[in-house]
Amino acid sequence: MKNVQKHLEKAIEADSEFSDAHYELSLILMKKNENQIAKKHLMKVIKIDPDYMKAYFQLGLLFKTINDNEKSKEYFSKAIELDSEFPESYYHYGLLLIEIGDYENAKNNFEKVTDIDQNHHNAYYNLANLMFDPEDYEKAKKNYLIAIDIKNDFLEAHFGLGKLLFKGLQNDENGTLIEKPDYDSSIFHLEKAIKIKKDFVEAFYYLGMIHRINNNYETSLKYLNIALKIDENFSKVHFEIAMLYKDMISVGK
Repeated sequence: MKNVQKHLEKAIEADSEFSDAHYELSLILMKKNENQIAKKHLMKVIKIDPDYMKAYFQLGLLFKTINDNEKSKEYFSKAIELDSEFPESYYHYGLLLIEIGDYENAKNNFEKVTDIDQNHHNAYYNLANLMFDPEDYEKAKKNYLIAIDIKNDFLEAHFGLGKLLFKGLQNDENGTLIEKPDYDSSIFHLEKAIKIKKDFVEAFYYLGMIHRINNNYETSLKYLNIALKIDENFSKVHFEIAMLYKDMISVGK
């Protein structure tokens, strides 16, 4: 990478208006967290070529990294204005909107990503995460499943879907809030998660809870003890084990 940077700097030295060289150098500098210098090169790019969409996109990323959300929004918006078919602008703008709590507009951006790129697993995953309203239960489930279909070893999607199915909070056909957990499907996805990441303590915790609810005490204890081996200070696991022993005493075990 040193040679790449060296020759890009030489290219700029020879031609200070070489926009592509400034742009490529900015990417290297951003990877090295030299954001202020990278910003100067990206600003130079858009001064040379005001329609250089990817420079605006990278400025959006850069300002997001340094927590200047207003500037980040400005540059992502400009990138989208210049190229409305570039999915990454919508995607990263959506992530920024989540950070600032604008969930509806974040959803709109992720939906735009999936319109452009039907294989963008991260967009489907983030869409599912934003569907917290019980009336969106089926949509959330569908988006998690699409994300998993695209990327079968998508750890976070398996876990997110496992939690959704465990809670089962949804509206029935009359709009009434109900709890309708799907424990078998939840177990399937949580077990997928621990196959992908063997020290995924939260997945072991949820598996322990499900098996306790279903009176599978030995299996519950197995999963909860594994969770404790991973993180002995996980307070919710200690509480769950306490409730498990309480349940066992109540049934004479």
